[in-house]
Amino acid sequence: MGIYFWWDTISKREIAIHHGKLLAQQFRLQFLDDSVYCGKIKLYRTGDNWISIKRIYFFSVSTNNEDRLHCQLTLTGKLLTHWFVPPYPNK
Repeated sequence: MGIYFWWDTISKREIAIHHGKLLAQQFRLQFLDDSVYCGKIKLYRTGDNWISIKRIYFFSVSTNNEDRLHCQLTLTGKLLTHWFVPPYPNK
């Protein structure tokens, strides 16, 4: 069971990196450090009454290589269910 959870965590991290890069590209921002970190993991019951794992990831982006905006995304299972990019000035 522990090996499965470790493997599942690694695969979800890769999915989170992919979504973080897509969000940065969509908003014309630079994805920093090429990484995300998982700040919270909790069990979640889906609409079909199945138990799934919800993971909240944090990552940083920049508008000009000098600032750092802290963003987050939520994966429920392997689906992106929520994201947040803070408001930033257009330059």
